[in-house]
Amino acid sequence: MSRLAAAALRRGVTTSTDLSSSLLAVSPPVSARLFSADASGEATATAAESQDDSFLKASREGLAYGRFYSVIGGGNRLEKNMLKTDIIHHLDRCGLSLDDVKIDYNNRYDPLAALLRFSSKAMFTTANRQTSQNRVYRIDEISREVWDLKKPFDGKTVLLQGVPRNALPEDIERFLCGTNFEPPFESFIRAGVPEPIRMVLVKFRTKTDAMNAFITKNRGFCLNNQVSMRVLQ
Repeated sequence: MSRLAAAALRRGVTTSTDLSSSLLAVSPPVSARLFSADASGEATATAAESQDDSFLKASREGLAYGRFYSVIGGGNRLEKNMLKTDIIHHLDRCGLSLDDVKIDYNNRYDPLAALLRFSSKAMFTTANRQTSQNRVYRIDEISREVWDLKKPFDGKTVLLQGVPRNALPEDIERFLCGTNFEPPFESFIRAGVPEPIRMVLVKFRTKTDAMNAFITKNRGFCLNNQVSMRVLQ
């Protein structure tokens, strides 16, 4: 090989090596770019989850619960005919809904108090201020556990009072004929004057069905006994 050919060959090898090195220098590492994208996505997801948890925690901590009752006649009771809407209207500056009110009954199903759920501590303070102005009712703070344990009737259950003690389920069904009740019935005896009184709880599918039964059957007769009815809330 001549000296001219050998020199040309060396220049070609050198140029190829320089070009390869240049391409490697300007090309970014693929694996590093992918890792950076994954890390960014994980950070974004973590931030979103943290924000959601903070929101839920703030919502739970913002709620307040109270027990609303009358202070007249020894206190710790409500009027038998008081409705949830009466309480909501009385505390008209507290933003309560029907779902925020549960009635607390004794074993004779006489209303003792109303359990209330407020959207914030400020609303509970407003309720306290409203009740203290008229001095007829009082509201005490309760825990969330007390609220959660109370089972609401939601106006879908009717209490029958004065059912004959010898009345069979078939007799009660005849008394309720024409209404959309849901068997079975829950029957029990409570002390009364001059003798114990039999009571029966009857469930209905809707509030409207329960109210229609009350309107059409209250003070009716079952086996010659007059039966009084009351819609439980």
